[in-house]
Amino acid sequence: MSSEPTRNEVLRELAQSHQGAFLQLMRDLEPHPLHRGDLLGSPRALTDFLYFIDSGVVSLVANTRSGNSVEVALVGREGVAGIADALGSRPLPYALVVQLPGLAYRAPKELIREHIFTCSALHELLMNYSQRVMHQLAQSALCNRFHSSVQRLARWLLLTAERADTNRFELTHEFVAQMVGAPRSAVTESASTLRDKGIIDYRRGVLTIRNAKRLRKIACECFEAVSHSSNGGQAWLVDAKASAAFDAEM
Repeated sequence: MSSEPTRNEVLRELAQSHQGAFLQLMRDLEPHPLHRGDLLGSPRALTDFLYFIDSGVVSLVANTRSGNSVEVALVGREGVAGIADALGSRPLPYALVVQLPGLAYRAPKELIREHIFTCSALHELLMNYSQRVMHQLAQSALCNRFHSSVQRLARWLLLTAERADTNRFELTHEFVAQMVGAPRSAVTESASTLRDKGIIDYRRGVLTIRNAKRLRKIACECFEAVSHSSNGGQAWLVDAKASAAFDAEM
């Protein structure tokens, strides 16, 4: 079995550097569908499984006792949801929530730990990825403290789009407000600002990024700080033909 069937970057890198370890790991992984809103891990509780994301997006969500929530990091095909629970024994105070539907390959946490202990290549890949998650957590704290709602919305849309490899997804203002940590009214106003500028479109619950380059100019520096793509997600930029097709469709 080659690495072609999976789009997960950790698995693909493992296949390139250590094909034998990749094959052994793949035999223990099972495909697992990701449905919007699925809870893959509860706050302050160790997860049972680790999820190598093939498609879709999973959010690390922090909650207050009063019910407020904010996304502090997100995982797409570049990484693994629940990675902290494989590397340590203390649970994190975050929930793992499927933001956009897709597919993951999962295995029990203890089984993944066995692979980590026997394969230095996998251990290094997961440690490197864990550092990237830590960068997201730190950058989220800075972003939520110092940047405006429209800047945070632009950052969040860009990060979500590059991990989902699409400029178009189903979202509600209430959900986006929870993810960017802003009141729904502020998110609605920010989304209206971006729509009036022709940067995004929002119709019937479907949000489309129409001009990613302008969106990047509005986003705070936090996007560049934690973007997993060296080209900033250029693969999903909307071209003129795609925009025209969208207008005709709607």
